[in-house]
Amino acid sequence: MTPIEKAKVEQPVATEMPAAAEGAPSTTKRDAIISAGTRVFMEQGFEPASMDEIARLAAVSKATIYSHFESKQALFDSVVTNRCQALHAVFAEPSLDDRPPAEALTLIGQRFLDLLVSPGSLSFYRLVVGESVRFPELGRAFYNAGPNRVAGALADYLARQHERGTLHVPEPRRAAEQFLGMVMGHLHLRTLLAVSAEPPSPEDRARNVANAVRIFLDGTARKP
Repeated sequence: MTPIEKAKVEQPVATEMPAAAEGAPSTTKRDAIISAGTRVFMEQGFEPASMDEIARLAAVSKATIYSHFESKQALFDSVVTNRCQALHAVFAEPSLDDRPPAEALTLIGQRFLDLLVSPGSLSFYRLVVGESVRFPELGRAFYNAGPNRVAGALADYLARQHERGTLHVPEPRRAAEQFLGMVMGHLHLRTLLAVSAEPPSPEDRARNVANAVRIFLDGTARKP
């Protein structure tokens, strides 16, 4: 089964999509187009995705789609950005900087891993990986909107902790990528490849995050 076929099987498909009449406000039309685009891309892949079908599901004309998005690529970029909003919310906790590093990193790790192994995220990830060989610009769009921004936000947090003397992180971006890699680990890889019929339990995810936090803090602790 190809990655796209796998995504089609696992992605729940709503029986009805929110429609936007041609007289509806522009923001409503845009949201409806992105929602319809998400469904069609997930079902058909990027190249075969029909703009006519997207227009039908969004209840708008193709001209309206192109008034919001100059190309199919531009629409896909917006779909990716919309899908990645939940990743950005990982760092939306206003009191994150006030928490001890162990607590803050645990919170970040748990939210990040929970999102990564959710069915919708896995399906979309498989879709992007399956298409990025032929369309590398799709992979770049996903990376820049999702993983790159998350790693950058974590690097900013680690840099602030380094400046305060709480942690020793002379290379915050590299450290951020390595921490997120530990959080994902083989747990995410096994889930992505459907090695196990069952998704990782909350307990498994919590242990993965706890070990990543412990190892990371052991390596970044300020030496006496």
